[in-house]
Amino acid sequence: MARTWLVAASTRDEDDEQSSRRERVIAALARWHRYQFLRLILGMTLAWIVGAVGIHLAERGDNPGFDTLTESFWSVWVMLFSGLESAPKTTWGRIFAMLVLSTGVGLAGLFTGAVASVLVANQLRKGEMSHFEMENHLVLCNWGQRGLGWIREVHSKVIQEKRPIVIVHDNIEQIDLPDKQDDPAFNGVYLVKGDCTSEIILRRAGVHRAHSVVVLIDDRQGEHADGKSILTCIAIRNICRSDMTPNVAVECRNPNNRLHLLKAGADEIIASDELGLRLLARTAIYHGMTRVYQELLTVNRNANEMYLYPVPDEMVGRNFVEIATMFLAYRDDRRSCLLVGLQRGEEMILNPIDDEAGPVKAGDHLILMSRVVLNGMQPMPTVPAISPDRAES
Repeated sequence: MARTWLVAASTRDEDDEQSSRRERVIAALARWHRYQFLRLILGMTLAWIVGAVGIHLAERGDNPGFDTLTESFWSVWVMLFSGLESAPKTTWGRIFAMLVLSTGVGLAGLFTGAVASVLVANQLRKGEMSHFEMENHLVLCNWGQRGLGWIREVHSKVIQEKRPIVIVHDNIEQIDLPDKQDDPAFNGVYLVKGDCTSEIILRRAGVHRAHSVVVLIDDRQGEHADGKSILTCIAIRNICRSDMTPNVAVECRNPNNRLHLLKAGADEIIASDELGLRLLARTAIYHGMTRVYQELLTVNRNANEMYLYPVPDEMVGRNFVEIATMFLAYRDDRRSCLLVGLQRGEEMILNPIDDEAGPVKAGDHLILMSRVVLNGMQPMPTVPAISPDRAES
């Protein structure tokens, strides 16, 4: 599997080297905002028509260059881009000529500035970043249309702490991100060009200092996509030897490869097809369940979501029912939560019965359903409230 991927990667590298500078410039200009281009064309056309008709009416009979509409249109067109060839002889003709010349200079400046801004923006957005001095950021390996939705989710308006995003892809020219002014979710998004299975490229992206790494399926690899993900996880594990290692979440095409991905270093594995199949099965038995899962998985200002929160010192030793009651007693505002379960190491204890969970231990995480992310600087939404100076952040 790995050998097949390496052959395909070598072929892609050869194809990328054959792309010329001229093709990249054309691609950048093709992405130029069409409304800006249309405004320039409209302004030039309007100045051409008004100037040609105005000078023709003022100069006809006295100036051969503007005697007919055809001659006038030609003379004004030349005037717009290169200056006077046939000087007007009447006062009104000279006034129209001044307006045409001023408009031509202005439009030329706007056109040059627009093209320059497009090229500069394209280089800033598309250009290869050689080094990152950041930490606790998010790294996205590989790219596809799903990446746009992922960025919008992790940079949603309701996310208070928006972490920078570094995208690692071997063909960043294919990544077409929305303009930051049109979609603020794409602020703080950077690109690193290179193979995400390369330890050098991953170090350049600061993976060893990242908060999380997400590995998307590389659709170009077809049935061998999980092979590339496995190599990526191995490379990440090799450069993250310290205790401060990022959480590695991997999108899996074939659920049978879960064990291989876990051995390679993946912390969480998401099989999209498998999740979709299970949702279809649930909704077939219990109608409307997809709306419940949609609510829990949607990052929205009014949507409830699931969160993991480290157990504060004051809750250690208490049982699940007592802690759940503390949360239930606080229902005054949007910060109110429901305690759904506990995460204890690799074990997930949801809706524990009787004394199934036992006393809460240090290092456990509360599984909470809430509309907002709890702020570690504020008292926990419990009765009695738990002071933030005694809660773990």
